[in-house]
Amino acid sequence: MPSKPDYLSKLSTYNAKHGITATFSEMKKTARRMQKLHDERGPVDLDAFFLDHQDPTGETAVENVLAERAAQNEANAARRLAA
Repeated sequence: MPSKPDYLSKLSTYNAKHGITATFSEMKKTARRMQKLHDERGPVDLDAFFLDHQDPTGETAVENVLAERAAQNEANAARRLAA
């Protein structure tokens, strides 16, 4: 079985290389999102990930987070109703 990539280490290296300041908690959350994408779609390219997710105003980020939470809530509701 192939081992899962360590996105937290890759993210830490990427941030240091590009001068990105982020708390450990922020990096853990981002690494979890990247792992989730990896599980759904395959390997995640760090440059492409940040280009796809850049958002100077933060409005798109809020919309993305709310959409992600809504999808999780729908999945949880469906799971509860199925039980």
